[in-house]
Amino acid sequence: MNQQPQLSSLGHQLVDSLTKIDAYESSVAAAREKETIHVPTVGSTLSTAYEQLRNASEYAEDNLLRQRAIRRYLKRTLSFHEHIKTSQLAEELVTELTQAEYLPNNHTTKGEVTAIADHIKRYYTAYWQYVKIEPSGKKRQKFQGWILDVLSVRCEQALQSNVRQLSFTHFAFTYLQPQLDIASLVRPGEVVDQNDYAIILYIAIQRSILKADAPSVRAALLDSYRQDIGLIHNFEAFNAKFDVLFESKTAAYVSRIVNKNGATLRMVYSGFYASDAPLGPKTLQSEDTLDYQLRQHIEQEYTTLNKRLDKGIIRSIAFLIITKSLIGLGIELPYDIIVEGHVLWLPLLLNLFFPAVFIAISRLTLSTPTGRNTDAIIQHITSMLYEEGNHKTYAIRIPKSSPSVGFNFVYAFMFALIFAGLSFILYKLQFNIVQGVIFFVFLSTASFLAFRLSNQIREIEAVHLSQGSLALMRDILYMPFIYVGQQISYRYSRVNIVAAVLDILIELPLKTILRLVRQWTLFLNSKKDELI
Repeated sequence: MNQQPQLSSLGHQLVDSLTKIDAYESSVAAAREKETIHVPTVGSTLSTAYEQLRNASEYAEDNLLRQRAIRRYLKRTLSFHEHIKTSQLAEELVTELTQAEYLPNNHTTKGEVTAIADHIKRYYTAYWQYVKIEPSGKKRQKFQGWILDVLSVRCEQALQSNVRQLSFTHFAFTYLQPQLDIASLVRPGEVVDQNDYAIILYIAIQRSILKADAPSVRAALLDSYRQDIGLIHNFEAFNAKFDVLFESKTAAYVSRIVNKNGATLRMVYSGFYASDAPLGPKTLQSEDTLDYQLRQHIEQEYTTLNKRLDKGIIRSIAFLIITKSLIGLGIELPYDIIVEGHVLWLPLLLNLFFPAVFIAISRLTLSTPTGRNTDAIIQHITSMLYEEGNHKTYAIRIPKSSPSVGFNFVYAFMFALIFAGLSFILYKLQFNIVQGVIFFVFLSTASFLAFRLSNQIREIEAVHLSQGSLALMRDILYMPFIYVGQQISYRYSRVNIVAAVLDILIELPLKTILRLVRQWTLFLNSKKDELI
């Protein structure tokens, strides 16, 4: 008689957390009000179109789009120069989110709107309490950013609980903590307190596996350490420490390690913890059941990844064309007319379309993993969730740093040679200095965006294969552009000029006009009611 395999402590934790999630969501659903809010659809098409344009210019992860839309709304409507009333802001926020299709209509309840209103009032009031005790304008500005960060997350949590993400983070933390010696991973020149090692690992899991941004991680850690806005000084001190840790080289390095070893954890999240997760506690009844259902899930994830890559290509092309069009109108055309006396059409058209064509062609080089990768993930998850026996153990792979002066010199020479060669080609095509710089910038950006898309495949690869000669040649040619694109993307994400222009020239007047139209519609409806 074959003995049924026993779950490991991690397996029991998975079952326990899924049971608690199911109980929590069932209680929330039972207590949820039946009466929902209907939002007028006047202007919804225009609002949705703008949000798609705005999101393309920002190039953020899909799971962050609604939260960032909430933050933009709060930044636009909350005054930090004078204390205003906030009683109507929650309903207006839900209306904007619904019209922009971040929320389905007739879904949000009055209780959820009330919860959002309470959050806005609480955090906004706390800011003005801080203003009374802090004379420094610089510190007030930083505190304002923290308020907007956390408040945007709280408002989204009122609409959709983050219990699944928090439960998974706890699961992944339990798995990774014994295998990662954070003390040995602290980067040279940095000092991280031993008590903050857990925060570093928490940041790494949220950032690399869940694709969370700083506001999301900030709010989650405030909950974990019970440091919410109730005590302003504690809130300020914790956020200041978080900023240092989140931006540290150590957090980036640990995040890179977790990301490199995250294929299995990503499948655990999408299979068991995601809102549409197909697997549950019954999947763990036997190893055969787990193998069968997990294999189906992984194959479905490959299909979903292909669709996500197609969508990412389209968004990348839109991002490149939008930003290039604005720069062309603002810089390239005026420069040609003033300096050259006429428009140089060939460089202009190449700058506009070549990066987009390049990233479209790069889709042909992207393919999902094979069955060997599926087998490796299933074996790894089985070893995690069942007691050790015949199961293979999997150690965390930590990249070894082996600096070489010779290789660094060759890399720098290759970098210079490739850029010099391309510069010569552009010169022959009659590019001037401005057009040449723009071409390099957008080709580098396109290369980095293509690299980010290919990284989505590497993120679910548990089996790492050696590169062929073609892949090696591709890396040699593209690596300089990827590096430059990464630097541009990093700085662009901090100072997104295109997004700022859209916010000022389009979003502010557009949302103001739509708000007036909604108010006018309500006024006319009230007048109609008076005539009945």
